[in-house]
Amino acid sequence: MANDRISTLPDEALYHILSFLPTQMAAATSILSKRWTPLWLSVPSLFFDDQSYLRNHKPYLYFTKFIYATILDRDVPIRMFRLQCEASSSDLSGSDLKIWIKAAIQRGLENLYILLPPIPNVFRPNLSSCIFCCKTLVVLKLVGLNVDEFSSVDLPSLKTLHFHNVVFQEPHYFLDLLAGCPILEYMHLTHVYYIYADAVDYIPSDRNFGSLSKLVRAEIHSIDFDTFVESLGIDKYLEDIPIFPSLTHLELMWWGCKMNWPLVLSMLKQCPMLQNFVLNMETSTDFDDVVWISPPVVPECLSSQLRKCSMTNYEGTKSELNFAEYVMQNSRALQTMTISTRCSSELMVDKLELFEKLSSCPRSSRICELSFT
Repeated sequence: MANDRISTLPDEALYHILSFLPTQMAAATSILSKRWTPLWLSVPSLFFDDQSYLRNHKPYLYFTKFIYATILDRDVPIRMFRLQCEASSSDLSGSDLKIWIKAAIQRGLENLYILLPPIPNVFRPNLSSCIFCCKTLVVLKLVGLNVDEFSSVDLPSLKTLHFHNVVFQEPHYFLDLLAGCPILEYMHLTHVYYIYADAVDYIPSDRNFGSLSKLVRAEIHSIDFDTFVESLGIDKYLEDIPIFPSLTHLELMWWGCKMNWPLVLSMLKQCPMLQNFVLNMETSTDFDDVVWISPPVVPECLSSQLRKCSMTNYEGTKSELNFAEYVMQNSRALQTMTISTRCSSELMVDKLELFEKLSSCPRSSRICELSFT
């Protein structure tokens, strides 16, 4: 029988198979034979999903009790802890979450995924502050959580940071978090917000961002950019943006505020090895177009490294045209320049004229191809 053949596999192979299953399903394998009972109890990856409990209309207390029994009764390492909930966040106790995370940290946690309903303006449990001093943590992904006050950050092993619909009490908490990740390689931010109350006044001006020297890829989408810009001091002190010496891919979404081209150029200036730049311009139509001013010094990435540049939600404003021309005129290694316009009848009429303007623009790179989508 197929089950018999699977049971003959070595323990390492069975651990690998079980690690892909929700822990409730892994526990159910114990009915197959005595061989499986100790196996699921020793799997280093725990994945808790409340869907089966909700689908069967079981009290939510059964779900939390199962998590307690699974975590607290095991002495083996917990390398991965994944909690995925579809129920309202109010069904999940913040104190329970803190106990589970602390128990996982004590067992050598490396990968933490807390995925709660990403619904704004609802109850959100606070993340346990102990996670920010977990020396073994490599991957941290949070969805639908609050990050409350913490005293310090020490994440010497963290390489991947992924936040979606996460709320920080103050902007400097997020900055403190970044400063405590010395080998961070990948950062993905979508819908990150702040409960903002003059918090910028509490941000020290001598903050050291040398710890981000390993960052290779950054995607910043739908962040509360007005606050983000202010909290970093970028509007007032453009030279304070940290240098990202290893960053090769940057995706930046400009969300709902007036376009700030000096900031965009300053960020490019601080990414000398950047090869792929994506600028998504989700700006509000309530703002007038800004005046384009070419910087006196061309960013190093444009002059020698940039291979691909994409501008999405292009509206055809004069400053957008100026920026696209500036990139093509100064990027000697540029291979593709992609312009994606919004799908409206008015823009479609102007698309040919826009293409003709950019097509006639001088290009530093002989192999640069201009693409409209």
